[in-house]
Amino acid sequence: MSDALQTLFEPKSISLVGASELTGEDAIYSTHFHYLVQNVSSYRKGKIHLVDLSGKLEGSFKSINNLRTGLDLALVLLPEKLLTRNLQKLLSRQPRAMVIMESELREAEELIKAAKRKKMTIIGPGSIGIINTQNGLSAISEKASILRGHVAIVSQDSCIARSVLNFAAVTGISKLINIGDSLGTDESEVLSYLSQDKETKVICIYLKRIRNGRKFVETMAATVAKKPVIVLSSYPDNRGIFEAAVKQSGGILVQDLQEMLNGATALAKQPPLPGERVAIIANVSGPAELLEKYLSKMGMAPAQPSMETLGKIKEKHPGAELSGFVHLGRSAKGDIWKQAAELLLSDKEVDGLIAVNSMGFTLFNLEDLRKITEIAKKTREKPVLAVTLCASDGAAFREIAARSELPIYTDLEDAAKAMNVLRSRGKQIRKFLKD
Repeated sequence: MSDALQTLFEPKSISLVGASELTGEDAIYSTHFHYLVQNVSSYRKGKIHLVDLSGKLEGSFKSINNLRTGLDLALVLLPEKLLTRNLQKLLSRQPRAMVIMESELREAEELIKAAKRKKMTIIGPGSIGIINTQNGLSAISEKASILRGHVAIVSQDSCIARSVLNFAAVTGISKLINIGDSLGTDESEVLSYLSQDKETKVICIYLKRIRNGRKFVETMAATVAKKPVIVLSSYPDNRGIFEAAVKQSGGILVQDLQEMLNGATALAKQPPLPGERVAIIANVSGPAELLEKYLSKMGMAPAQPSMETLGKIKEKHPGAELSGFVHLGRSAKGDIWKQAAELLLSDKEVDGLIAVNSMGFTLFNLEDLRKITEIAKKTREKPVLAVTLCASDGAAFREIAARSELPIYTDLEDAAKAMNVLRSRGKQIRKFLKD
């Protein structure tokens, strides 16, 4: 199946099948077909063949029969009635892989039988498509600007897949695949493929159902030995058994989409947390105290640096207050933050660090934020996260956050949950080493 999925993500020929001028309630299919054509037109690794059943797009065929047989990938975006009417023609062209986008297909037996008989890879129905940022393939039916990154997204739900596109535009992804109704290729086969993908450091998967439980658990266990897998699920049946199986096989369970994406950012940019002890440096006391509460609730402990380390921080910044966290005060600038962070990270009693900086009524500004992002370049064994509150220039802040190896959050609890994901991965690695 890995060869089949390689065809899906690295096609040497693509056929686009849709209708550019549908009316009434089907007009939305035409709108999104235009988006799909525009997105795929930038792909340079294979030849593109366009079928417009409306016969209006320049350079297109009006009939599926005009397509040659044996193309690598067929992307089909048609309302259900048109799809059903043209299904035999599509299958007769014998593409190696087919993505049925957006539409439902209630009479799917014929498709399933043909897929098995012809060893065809099927994604969908109800898929928004696939993305491979390594080769520039953006085969999705949405307007989107996608950055290259190291997080792969697998979703059985099209709405969840769409929600991730904002993340892809800011943080970047390696691959995205919306399996849809999973008539053909299933979640286990995709996991197996991504476990071998060099561009992917972290896999995020959203599940509504599992087709083969034993196969999924075995594939998950094999995958997490190579890279972390974050699992979000609305799985309704035997939820307790499902969650226990995911945990046993090494998946990191999260409760919502934001937690999944925040955790993925942390895992893609920072090393796992090697213990439980997290140090905090801040320029405001209230948020730091609240962060301590969140970390403690999740099972992490406030780090207690050595007196030697605290003495060095006090020597370099006499105004610092040292209690459960290091309070640098409202006047602390980037150099002071960087020095304090480096001292804490060098301490054997510290496993990780979160920097909480507020730009509200403090001297800390965006240039200081740029300065502390340099910390992330120096640490390879202990994770560093940041929380920035009251950022004045939203666009400039987002640019810094996107480019930095330091994961920067705007919510304290989001940062705590991201550190907890790093903690879960750290536990996994220690278990692998022990076994």
